[in-house]
Amino acid sequence: MLTQLSDHLFSYKDICNVYVLVEGDEALLIDTGSGEVLDHLDEIGVRRVEWILHTHHHRDQCSGDLRLQEADAKVAVPEYERHLFDQAELFWQARRIYDNYDCRNNFFSVGFNISVDATLDDYEFFTWHDYEFFVLPARGHTGGSSSLLVTIDGRLVGFTGDLMRKGGLLYQLHAMENRYGDMSGAILTLESIQSLRDLIRGESVGGKLFPSRDGACFMPSHGEVIDDPLGDIDRLEMRLIDLYTLGRDVLAAGSTAVLEPFYLPEPKLVPVSRHLLWGGNWTCSFFYVLLSESGKAMFIDYGHGQWAHMQVGSEHGMLGDRMRFVEHHLKELRQRWGVESLDLVVPTHIHDDHTAGIPHLQRHYGTRCYALDSVARVLTDPEAWASTPCTFHKPIRIDRILSDGEQFEWEEYTFDIYFAPGQTEYHSVLAAQIDGKKVAFTGDNLFFHDVLEADQVVQRPFQTTVLRNSFQLGMHRRCAEVMQTVQPDLICPGHRHVYSFDRQRLAEYVDFIDRKERVIRNLVDKPTDHFVDLFWVRLLPYISTVEAGGSIEFTVLLRNNVERTARFSARLIPPPGWKVSESLESIELEPGEDGKLSLKGEAPNDSDSQRRLITAEVYIDGILQGPISEALVTIV
Repeated sequence: MLTQLSDHLFSYKDICNVYVLVEGDEALLIDTGSGEVLDHLDEIGVRRVEWILHTHHHRDQCSGDLRLQEADAKVAVPEYERHLFDQAELFWQARRIYDNYDCRNNFFSVGFNISVDATLDDYEFFTWHDYEFFVLPARGHTGGSSSLLVTIDGRLVGFTGDLMRKGGLLYQLHAMENRYGDMSGAILTLESIQSLRDLIRGESVGGKLFPSRDGACFMPSHGEVIDDPLGDIDRLEMRLIDLYTLGRDVLAAGSTAVLEPFYLPEPKLVPVSRHLLWGGNWTCSFFYVLLSESGKAMFIDYGHGQWAHMQVGSEHGMLGDRMRFVEHHLKELRQRWGVESLDLVVPTHIHDDHTAGIPHLQRHYGTRCYALDSVARVLTDPEAWASTPCTFHKPIRIDRILSDGEQFEWEEYTFDIYFAPGQTEYHSVLAAQIDGKKVAFTGDNLFFHDVLEADQVVQRPFQTTVLRNSFQLGMHRRCAEVMQTVQPDLICPGHRHVYSFDRQRLAEYVDFIDRKERVIRNLVDKPTDHFVDLFWVRLLPYISTVEAGGSIEFTVLLRNNVERTARFSARLIPPPGWKVSESLESIELEPGEDGKLSLKGEAPNDSDSQRRLITAEVYIDGILQGPISEALVTIV
């Protein structure tokens, strides 16, 4: 039976609450349940369902979609759960069954594919007639859930899915488990309800400012209408904190040594000096905010606000999984620190845990982005460079590309930026005089660890090494040279702690790099770089799509590590049905020189929408090295 909630809004109680928004003889549904609602729409004069908007992917929300689609309804789903709709069958083929430590409740996915007509993108609007639905991330019950907020009949209505129930309650406790034995869903739910509270109170959320609405209400997927959303959010907030602090065995702040008052109920920025703020070591990866007397702010990196947002384990290897960014700390910058403009962000390096929030700042706050040329190359075209680990899936617009050693000014501060290929080849170090100290923002290059010396545990600096991130011995020597040039008083790294630094620490850092190089040279054959450099050949773009019967051009990037002048040759080894040239393309490179080749392929005339592997077969001076480098291509 349909229940009228206001002039244009109805509800139908099914395996979930189905909400029906009516305009004339057309309707928009929020979730479909079993689809039974279709049998009753004529009772309210509805002849056609134009759109279905989903809050999340669970079976109780969308089992009726196919029936509605047969009646020509279109489907829009949260952008981070699309794969659990239109690739649900593949999800079930790929999902691990035995020895499975993945506790996320994606086991409640449908068993059939549901075609998708549109995605509900975070912090954007979906428009239907005169109704504008604001899409707000609602991580918690599922990782990709969204709340949909819209004004209906003069009242702000939030369709909140299974984020919460009336009375300040959770819908399902087990949904708070993401990793084996954790309760990280609690911290995600906490963030989500706080964003809803901010929006209702008239705070800027996602760059959008809504008038404060005292009469707002929430329409949950299960249970009664939440007519006191602010009160219920406050109640649920305290209950979640009680749950989260019960055993102190949940790794969400990155370290069990971090006390909850520092990041609950909301994380707080830490002053390093009068004008320099730090996200704190409970943030996922450190970011810093430099304050200008003008009221502007500059970010150095901007990733996730909590460790719970990181999707890095084997449990996150599913098709379609991507990191989802949720806004954090911006309200505090406005309210506590008087920031009027989020003016600039400069990433130290390319990794997603440091860059995930940059597209959000750009799109919703007009923030500019400067980056070193090598960093910019990857950030602007992530599909091309996705063979590089930890690449964020959204392109980042670079407003100013900086070169190695370049100096630039921001408000009253002068920065130097340096190419510092350490933890990754695509890395920089920024340095500036801030509040009387020379500060170096070193990203993920330089940290301290405990070592045993003469029966004493002491802390010593070290340079991180990740071979998968692209490594040559000269890269870390370059990092040592940069730090010798900068001579910082303070190190602001990407993880762990903020460190004081002096000439003694610098000497220890350089010594570590020297010792590491000796160890590596003793470990592999000569020429050393050829046997440690994973990416001496790279195929771009790494991920691509091509129309059936169309052609695509690949670039083979090469660098000569063999310590002699050599001729490099390559050709494509394609999937079945592709047409490529049998002949080799070649280039001669001097020792240490970089070069590139262009190779073309022509796709078959039939599309299968499956990702296929294509490789580059490489020769050095006529000697076959094998299909060294790969890329993935889909025919559409």
